Amino acid sequence: MTVYELARTLGEELAKTPQVEALNAAKAAYEADPSIGAAVEEYTRLHEEFQAKMQAGGISAEEQKAMSDQMREKGEFIRNNQIAADLFAAESNFNNFIATVFNIITSTMTGEEPEAAGGCDPSCCASCGGGCH
Repeated sequence: MTVYELARTLGEELAKTPQVEALNAAKAAYEADPSIGAAVEEYTRLHEEFQAKMQAGGISAEEQKAMSDQMREKGEFIRNNQIAADLFAAESNFNNFIATVFNIITSTMTGEEPEAAGGCDPSCCASCGGGCH
């Protein structure tokens, strides 16, 4: 089996993990709710516009306050939205999971032991016996 075939197999197996399933479910919920997507887009637009005006030096104190208030309002809506919170948590868990997988791959290639904080899945420690945690 080639490295590319192994990578495809790894991807297929990763797709079956709880971390990927949770991420996919959170993305689907996020995409199904147009209000949160619109709020994130609006926040992003406001932030970019604010940054551009600040860099250009062409923003009055009143306009700066108004834009800051709008961004704060959108930010609070996003932070208080359970769908957005679930997506951010799922993304974080997925990123940590993938970092752990990458750590194992890298450690295997270099012949080193995986780092204690991320060498394997802690939920498997009872069956592992590897002593990485």
